[in-house]
This record gives sequence, structure tokens and C-alpha cells, in this order.
Amino acid sequence: MDTLMTAIFIGIISLGVWKTLIILFKYKELCSNLKKNPQKPSHWLQGHGKEVKDSITYNNYVMDIIKGGGRMYCIWNGPFPILGVCHPSETFQQLIKQAPNKAHGLTDWYRIMEPWIGEGLTISGGKKWERNRRLLNPAFHFDILSGYVDVMNDVTDSLLDKLEEASQKSGSVDTFPYSCRAALDTMLRCLLSYEGSMLESNEHEYIKAVQRLTMISWERMMQPLLLFDFLFNLSPLGREHNRLIEVVHKFTGDIIEARRSLMKEQPDTTKQKERLDFLDILLTAKDEKGQGLTQQEIQDEVDNIAFAGHDTSGSSISWAIYALGQNLDIQEKVYKDVLTVTKGNTHITQNHLSQFRYLPLFIKEVLRFYSLVPIVARKHSEPITIDGIEIPPGPRVDINIYAIHHNPEVWKNPDEFNPDRFDIEQRSETDIYGFIPFSTGSRNCIGQVFAMNEIKIALAKFVNRFEALPVKDHKPQFLPSTVLRSLNGLPVMLRRRQQ
Repeated sequence: MDTLMTAIFIGIISLGVWKTLIILFKYKELCSNLKKNPQKPSHWLQGHGKEVKDSITYNNYVMDIIKGGGRMYCIWNGPFPILGVCHPSETFQQLIKQAPNKAHGLTDWYRIMEPWIGEGLTISGGKKWERNRRLLNPAFHFDILSGYVDVMNDVTDSLLDKLEEASQKSGSVDTFPYSCRAALDTMLRCLLSYEGSMLESNEHEYIKAVQRLTMISWERMMQPLLLFDFLFNLSPLGREHNRLIEVVHKFTGDIIEARRSLMKEQPDTTKQKERLDFLDILLTAKDEKGQGLTQQEIQDEVDNIAFAGHDTSGSSISWAIYALGQNLDIQEKVYKDVLTVTKGNTHITQNHLSQFRYLPLFIKEVLRFYSLVPIVARKHSEPITIDGIEIPPGPRVDINIYAIHHNPEVWKNPDEFNPDRFDIEQRSETDIYGFIPFSTGSRNCIGQVFAMNEIKIALAKFVNRFEALPVKDHKPQFLPSTVLRSLNGLPVMLRRRQQ
């Protein structure tokens, strides 16, 4: 018996050693392949940890690679490799054709975000993503979106009042917190029929929780030990993260339960509506098998839209107002375009949205120059080849939108703010893969038309009421996160236009 037990024990140990050797061999092979990608010298254990400590140094690292002519890059986060593409034609096109899934491994942002936004459209893949995307597409149909124009006007009026009030008190105003709260109001009122106002509450728990959670995700990704869930959950950062998750889930969960209760009490509610909102569709949609979304799927999609539906739009509006103040000649062109279309009418209609000519060029340049969503990522389950280099399954591959939008091989004078580059006569340099503010391909943003309408209305009404003027010597300190932020705010001075 003792001999048998000894043999079993030796067998188990031998199997463990063998599997460990296989893992080490594959890891060595992976390292050998990835060393062919452009990268700076790294420590065998710490990787680039001393140089790349956060999202700011990550971005600086990538821009240095671009200056050296690199179209891909490799960053070692401790022993974990992170690949990235920073050129559209030779790298990005190859990647999206070969790696359609969102990155969802140990070191990946989407896995880190999953406790917050679940497996909604942002994260899910395969058949689940295809089914849910198909069910949710009607929520963003043209006829539905046109019904939101009046709400977008009302929220923008409130935003402009708040900005004017704040600027009168201090001489200048940081537009970022106001525009983000206004975008959240727009999203909540349009898509979830929520009647509260975030603009009236700058201390709302949900807003503070969202802002902090986005920063925690980056802090965690840059600390290899915290990538392991059990260590993260034991850390102070993990405990803070889990407490904030409870805050955001309670907020969205209460909205869902209130609507579900209303539909039980008044079963004909949706039939009486002229248009169904996003939440109505979530609660009533059925697939070809007659199956609806589960309670968890509904929660996940609401958390997705509540976060992604306001953070990007609010950031876009604030960066756009800042850009107006930094480029007064361009601001005048935007104002003349708006005045020509609206004839001085301060209420923007659906018809106006399709008639603007220069305003859309300006917005596109804002989305390129400031690249509001700096990075998205993909994962591959089979070996892929990019730029002649075979990459085995495992590492995430970042699509560095900021880097693509500022790559001198793609854009002439990329550090110059110039809306005219999007004029139809110059569009050859802005092919589908060179300008990707909402990503592209099948995984593009489902709400991009909603967002563009919201941004157009906000800016058209803004220039009708105000001139934005620069704050002397202010230069934004870029903070790439889930959206691009400024560490020192985005202040402008406001001057009322003479009507």
C-alpha cells in the first residue's frame, strides 16, 4: 500500500512538474515572438514597471514608439505582455479581421470592468453579443432618436444656465463636471425615462462612484499583483472598488425595479407610448425563440448604457467647448454655420441636425485630436499574424485610438487642430480605419448617432448663446482613462453674444 501511495504521489509531482515545464516553454516561446515587436528595454521580472506606472506614462511610452516609426508596440506589465496597434492599415485592419472578441483575460480592462458593467454589449462576445445587439438595435432607430431632440434641448438649456452662473462667480468655469452631469441627465431621461436631475446635484453618489471606478481600473491594471482577484479584494483599493460597485448597482437597479413594477401595475403602459425607450425594449424584447433577456442581462445592459452613454458624450462636449476657446477663428466658423442653419432659432430641430456643414467637421476634429476613448482592446483564440509577426493566443492587443489619430504616417500635421482635414476634398487621409472614435466593424458603438445628435445640439446652442474665450496660460494635462480627461480641468471664460 505504501509503495502504491508513493507511486501515486511521485506521479502527481511528475505531472505537475511536466505541466509547469510546458507552461514555461510556451511562455519562453511567447516572449521570443513578442520581442520582435517595437519596444524599449525591459527588466526580466518588472518589465516596464519603472517607466510605465499609469495611463499617462503608458500613453507617453506609445507616442515614443510612434516617433521611432513603430506601428505596433509591446509593453511588459511585470511578466505580462500588452501588445498594441497604432497604425490603421497594416495593423488595425489585420487585427479586427482576425480577433473579433473583446480582451477578457487576467490583465485585460474588460475583465476588470466586468464586476461593474457585467456582460453587456461592451464586454460580451459570440452568440450572446449577436443576439443582444440584434434585440437592442431598435432602441437606436432613427424614429426613436428623433423623439429625444426636445429632451436634449432642455438639458442643454439647463447646462448653459449652470455654466453662466458658475462663470459669473469666478470669471471662468471648468466645463467638464457640468457637461458630464448634463450628459448623464440626457441619457437617463431619454433612454431610461428617469425624472431626476444630476445637474442639480454635484455631489450625487452615482457620479462620484463612476468617476472613481474608472480611475481604479487603471490603477489596478498597472499593478500586476492586484490583477489577481483574491489579492485585489483584500487590498484597500479592492475594498473601495467593491463598495462603489454596490453604489452604482443600487442606482441602476432601483430604476429597473421601478419600471418593472409600473409595467406590472399597468400592463398596457408600453402599448400606450408613442415610442419605447431603451429600458422598455430591454424589458419586452423577445428573440426568435420567444425568449427575453434575463434579469441579470437587463441589469448589465443598463449599467453599460448608464456608464458609456454619458461619460463619452459629456467629455466630448467639454473638450469641444475648450477647443472653441483655443481656436477663436474656428469658433467663428462654427457660429456662422449654426446661424446660417438655425436663422437665430435657439431650439435645435431634427431637421437642423442634417443641415449643419462646418459643425460636424469641427466635432470630428475634436474626436480625432482629443480621442475621447483612447484605447479599446481585442483578444484572439487562435494564432494571428500582424505585420508579418505571428502572435500566439494569450496577450491582449490594444487598439490605441489616440495613437492612430496622432500618427504622422496617417495624418498630416497630427498635432494641429484643423477641422478642414475632414472636408470631402481631403477625405482620402481619413479612411474608415484611420478615424475610429466609435471603433469600427461589427463592434462599433451602438449609440454613436445618439451621441452625435447630443453633441451637435449642445454645441449649436452653446455658440448661439456664448463665445468661449481662453484662460491665459492654461494647458490641459492629459489623463487617459476610460475617456480622456484633464488633470487640471478644462476652464474657459464665457462672453454672452449680443442678440
